[in-house]
Amino acid sequence: MSTDLTFEAATEATEPQLRRLLRDNPLTGDIHVSLEREPNAFHAAGISGDQYQMMLAFGGEPRGLIASGGRFELETYINGNRQRIGYFGELRAQGGLKARRKLLLGSYRKMREFHEAGDVSFYLTTIIEDNHRARRLLEAGLGDMPAYQPLETMVTFTIPTRLGARRRQPSFRIARGNDRQLAKIATKLAENGARYQFHPVWSEETLRSVYRCRDLAPDDFLLCPDGDDIRSCLALWDQRAFKQTVIRGYSPRLGRVRPLLNIVAPLIGRPRLPSPGAKLESAFLSHVAVNEDDEESLIALVAAGCERAAKKDIDYVMISFAARNPLANVIRKRFTSHEYVSVIYVVFWEDGAGAVSMLDDRIPHPEVAIL
Repeated sequence: MSTDLTFEAATEATEPQLRRLLRDNPLTGDIHVSLEREPNAFHAAGISGDQYQMMLAFGGEPRGLIASGGRFELETYINGNRQRIGYFGELRAQGGLKARRKLLLGSYRKMREFHEAGDVSFYLTTIIEDNHRARRLLEAGLGDMPAYQPLETMVTFTIPTRLGARRRQPSFRIARGNDRQLAKIATKLAENGARYQFHPVWSEETLRSVYRCRDLAPDDFLLCPDGDDIRSCLALWDQRAFKQTVIRGYSPRLGRVRPLLNIVAPLIGRPRLPSPGAKLESAFLSHVAVNEDDEESLIALVAAGCERAAKKDIDYVMISFAARNPLANVIRKRFTSHEYVSVIYVVFWEDGAGAVSMLDDRIPHPEVAIL
């Protein structure tokens, strides 16, 4: 790789190169997937914060885009109060790169420029728990990189919708949201969110925003009514129009048994493993507002979300909780799912150390649908 690296903020002119980088550099494992952002990467970036920059790194022979990363700002609840924080995400690099340390340090120097012109003290990011190489590198504190302080583990449950819908309880009333109820939904989300660290502030204005809540309509909310009030709620957020997970291949082991698994899958209520090039039909169960002792309500809402998702030809829904949140165990006990464990980090330069030291012990609840 050429040592002549340049770093800049993405623009509409360079945005197609960003989408190509995401498409051409899949995440590997038993299932190789690319996390794509068609038709415009800025559509997906807009849901992650009301301010953002997408950093691009150019280099290599021939010269081109070799890495990217996103910096986002949004309002969340910190120690029960509304406060702006940042998020680092959408980190991608071209496969087979050398001189990764130089690329990493240069990328964070550019991110620090964005930070110093911004309005937050510290950032969140999440890293897959078993990505030990990345975690060691980022925790090492190289050069003038920010500090990466591990905070908590978070579990994302991927639930097959047809299996999840079987938990539906016809005797438990679930209502669809509507435009007139958005103010009450926002109030419920605020009451619930203030109990957690890093829960986004979902005002009525934000819920109506075509940028922050793109493709999320009032009737995508599912509610447990309590008289004229809302006992609990969540939303089925279908982001397939601007965020896609595309199957790019399988490990040799899984590739060999895939035909057999696809014969058995319909018999046990599971989706078939798609062919390479196909999209994984998935959505998020987001905007969760459920009391930690309200197991019955959570089960009813998740089952109803699965039922509605299945009717929209969505094969999987994803919902996340911090590992120590009691609601995580409810999902684990009552729904068939695959668990992805990641580590939540707080990330900060010297000017954010004081704010990080003031964080209390509330359970974190960042919104996985916007990460």
